[in-house]
Amino acid sequence: MNLHTFLTRIILLPGLTLSLAVGACAPTPAPAPTLDVNALYTQAAATISVQISQTAQAAPSATPIPPSITPAPSATLDLGLQTATLAATSLPPTVPVLATSAVKPSPTIDPATAFGCYNATLLADLSVPYGSTFEPGNKFTKTWRVKNTGTCDWNRTFLVTLNSGDSFGVSSQALNLKIPAGGTAEISLPLTAPHLSGTITSTWRLTTETGKPFGSLLGVTIELPAAAAPTATGCLNSALLSDVTIPNGAELAAGDSFTKTWLVKNTGTCDWNSNFKITYVGGDLLGSDTTRIRLNVNPGATGEISLPMVAPNVTGQVISSWQLASDEGTLFGQVFTIVINLK
Repeated sequence: MNLHTFLTRIILLPGLTLSLAVGACAPTPAPAPTLDVNALYTQAAATISVQISQTAQAAPSATPIPPSITPAPSATLDLGLQTATLAATSLPPTVPVLATSAVKPSPTIDPATAFGCYNATLLADLSVPYGSTFEPGNKFTKTWRVKNTGTCDWNRTFLVTLNSGDSFGVSSQALNLKIPAGGTAEISLPLTAPHLSGTITSTWRLTTETGKPFGSLLGVTIELPAAAAPTATGCLNSALLSDVTIPNGAELAAGDSFTKTWLVKNTGTCDWNSNFKITYVGGDLLGSDTTRIRLNVNPGATGEISLPMVAPNVTGQVISSWQLASDEGTLFGQVFTIVINLK
């Protein structure tokens, strides 16, 4: 080492030492932070979890949230900017709003009253309002306005058939009308007030030509005056002494066969011969019909008069009324009524 080099080091060494000292005293600049993406996910998830927990604790659990409340803000993680952001955004509706001009549904058939494609609806009672007053034996015509609410036409062989109650002298009648689907018709029945008293009701239904009922019930209800005393016709009269079988109010099942027997007294002054008849005068026929009594009963004597009967296929109370008639067909004496309850 020569003298020049040695002197140079001597001169520069203190400056270098001072520079290092000054540099050591100066603050060290902080290194640039490194973004940890996983930490951002963790932090955002923890924040959302805390918010959900606090919301659940604040709201009472038994109170349902009304549908009109705005949904809670959703959490959005913006990774493109490497920043976790909770954005308060409204949820878009998930249920589409249906237009008010929705497709009109096709007509349907009420299965409770329809048979296949046949159905009927009662529109109006055109005659004999509910509770009209008549005398026994009065004749009247009941008319209903009915609409064909099925999908098939009605033909002329369709029937109006007794469903329950008093037959008013008619059990069924042909429709004699052809009614297209959607059409209306006025259906009439010629009826006769029975020899009964009080409120008398019957219901009717349309049936196909094969006897299948369909549609609304068609009803008629009339009022008859209180029962009169046994009526005599000349020397003929009768009085009911007792029900020998099937007392009034007896319970039977639909379709049951039975024999009804009355004990009757000849309260007139003329004999009854075997050609005298027990005659249907009102109510349900109960599967029977006008029949010869087949016995002779002198004035003041008694006799048992019987009829084979069948309970109809209905439920509730059924009434049937009968009266004696001479061999010439003249009615006389007391009306014999049978009342049964079908279960």
